Amino acid sequence: MHLLLIEDDQAYQLAMATHLRQLDGVQEVWVAEDGELGLELLASRSVDLVLLDLMLPGLGGLATCRRITANTALPVLILTSQDDSQWVQKIWDAGARGYLHKERALAQVELALASMIVGASWWDQKATAVLQRSGSQQAVAALNQDERLNDLTQREREVLACLAAGDNNRCIAEQLGIGEGTVRSHVHVLLQKLQVSNRTQAALIWLTAGEQG
Repeated sequence: MHLLLIEDDQAYQLAMATHLRQLDGVQEVWVAEDGELGLELLASRSVDLVLLDLMLPGLGGLATCRRITANTALPVLILTSQDDSQWVQKIWDAGARGYLHKERALAQVELALASMIVGASWWDQKATAVLQRSGSQQAVAALNQDERLNDLTQREREVLACLAAGDNNRCIAEQLGIGEGTVRSHVHVLLQKLQVSNRTQAALIWLTAGEQG
């Protein structure tokens, strides 16, 4: 597993990076101090999962998360000291697939990574409770989920299935025998049809619906 840790607190960055490198299955841990550098590393490294601090200088954690999830299928695990329910909802809306409070992160991160690397999500008890309280809105969205999937063309369904498998644009293009520009166009259209803002949320709709392509 190749990880990217984006964290500006040097002491916490060192502690977390050291801990991650000791975990079974972790081959590499790259570190970045802000979102801009993190995005640069993503463009030049083969990363499997991103651990992202919410309160970053410059671009900021939420904006960085949105950039990552809008352009890749990489799972993002948010690390933060924030407990406010509004932040949890914003993290979800930004496309993160996991959330850990920094006070508990060292103890729970191994389980979180194991869950997320196979396509599941990881939200600690407080975050889960917040999302459950906002479940009425998500339930309404779920009712319309099948109808939105039915609006997709066969090619869009194939692209979405690839997204759900964690493929990037280049892999999708190779598998489907189309150009990367065509893949980007399909992704843009299917995001609009599914009424989601990023690839992670689109993939979750596909996986939740149990589609087989």
